[in-house]
Amino acid sequence: MPGGIFGGNEFDESMMRKGTPMTVIALDIGTTKICAIAVDAPSGRVLEVLSQNNTFLPAPKPWERIQDVSAICTLIQSFCDALIPKYSPILCIGITGQMHGILYLNSKGEAISPLYTWQDESGLLPYKDGLSYSQYLTHSSGYPMASGYGITTLFCHTLSGAIPAGTSAFCTIQDYVAMRLTGRTRPLVHTTNAASFGCFSLASGAFDVRAIQKAGMDAGLLPEITEDIRILGETKEGIPVAVAIGDNQASFLGAVNAPEESVLVNIGTGSQVSFLARGSEKPLPKGLELRPYFEGRYLYAGSPLCGGSAYALLERFFRSVVSMAGIEAPQSLYDKMDELLRRTQEDHHPLKVYTQFSGTREQPQARGRIENISYDNFTPENLIRGFLNGMAQELYALVEPMQIQSSTDFLIASGNGVRKNLTLRQILSQRFQAPVKIPRHREEAAFGAALYAMTGVGFYISLKNAGALIQYEGDE
Repeated sequence: MPGGIFGGNEFDESMMRKGTPMTVIALDIGTTKICAIAVDAPSGRVLEVLSQNNTFLPAPKPWERIQDVSAICTLIQSFCDALIPKYSPILCIGITGQMHGILYLNSKGEAISPLYTWQDESGLLPYKDGLSYSQYLTHSSGYPMASGYGITTLFCHTLSGAIPAGTSAFCTIQDYVAMRLTGRTRPLVHTTNAASFGCFSLASGAFDVRAIQKAGMDAGLLPEITEDIRILGETKEGIPVAVAIGDNQASFLGAVNAPEESVLVNIGTGSQVSFLARGSEKPLPKGLELRPYFEGRYLYAGSPLCGGSAYALLERFFRSVVSMAGIEAPQSLYDKMDELLRRTQEDHHPLKVYTQFSGTREQPQARGRIENISYDNFTPENLIRGFLNGMAQELYALVEPMQIQSSTDFLIASGNGVRKNLTLRQILSQRFQAPVKIPRHREEAAFGAALYAMTGVGFYISLKNAGALIQYEGDE
C-alpha cells in the first residue's frame, strides 16, 4: 500500500502552491456507454463529464456479441485530448470497464481481434454429452463458468480454431486501454478483472492453470495479474496511469462510503447487488458470486441478467398498445408511467411479476411470468408496480440467504433506473428494510476508478480515506 503524501482527507497547501496537480481523469468503458470524468482530488467534486454510447459490431456469427476495439480506443483518446489540456497538470488517470469480456493481443501488445463482450453466447452452444460449452467447462474445471466469461470464450475459440494467429495474450478492454496509454506491450490485469474470466482460485489469488490446461487451453496466453493498488505506467505527458479495475468493484468503491454497513444496488440496463463479505464464508446461494475486492477483502455480487431492461420492456409494450389504437406513440412513456404510479395506490391483491425475461446465469432458458391475475387487478398501474416489485425482489432474493439485514444501515442506490424512479426507490427501501441513499455524482464506476488512482499515487493513504469524498443527495 503506498504511503499518503497529503495526510487524511486534507492536502498540503504548500504543495498546491508549488503546482502539485489536483485533478484526476477517470475512464469507464461500459458495454452501452463510455465516459470520462475530471475530478477535483481534494474535494471529490466532479468538474466535467464526457460520454458517448458504445456500439456493437455486426457479428459474423449470430451468437457473438462483439465491439470495435479501435473505435473504443479512438473515443477514449478524444476524451483524454479534451480533458488533459483543459485541467492540466493532471495528478493521475484511473480506468475501469466492463468485466468478463476479452480481446486477443499479439507480441507487440496490439489488439488482433474485436472485443468479445460478456454478452457473447458462444458458451451456450451445444458441445458434448448433451452439455453446452459453458456447462462442460463447469464440470471439467470445477468452477461455475457462464457464457461470456473470458475463459469460457477462450475455450470455445480454442476448440473451434477461432483464436487469431500470432496471439500471445488476452485481456479486458480496460486493460488494453491502459496499455495504449502507457505504451506497455504486455497486459497487467488486476484481480478484480482477472477473476471475472473464470477458472480463478480466490484461495490462491491466481488462475487455476491445471484446470485450464486440462480443458485443452494454452495457459501461456494468461495475462500477468496483481492484487495491489498499482500504477501501471505513465502517458507520453508523464501522467501516472493506474492498473485498470473491474466496474463492479469500482462502482462499489465509488458509491459507498460506509462499506461495512451498506448494500449497493445498481439499476440501469441491467442490475446488480453488491456487499462486502462479512465473517466466515458460507455456501453461496445461486446467482451470487464472491469476487476479489481491494486491500485483501472480498465482495459478494449478484447480477440479474434483465434488471432495468425489464422496465424498458414494459414501456415498449405500452407504446405498442398506443400504436395499435391508431395513435402515434410518443418516443417515451416513462414520465406517464411514473405519473400514473404517483396517482394510484398498490392493490391489496397485487400482480406478481417474475422478471427473469433474459433467464439467469444458472438457467439461461428460464423466462419471466405474471401471476395472481384477476378481473380487478389487471390494470396498467398494477402491471407497472408489479414489474418494479419484481425487479426489487430479484435483487433482494440474492441477498436474503446471506442474512445481512441486521447489519445493513443503508441501501446505496445508483444508476438511472433508480435515480429517475421515486417509486422504485420506495419499493427497494421497503424490501431491504433500509433507507435509500443516492450518490451526488452519477458516474459511480468512474469515480471509484478515480479514488483507486488517487490512492495509487499516494494522494490518499487508503481507499477508505479516499472514500470519505463520497457524498449523497440531501447531505449538508
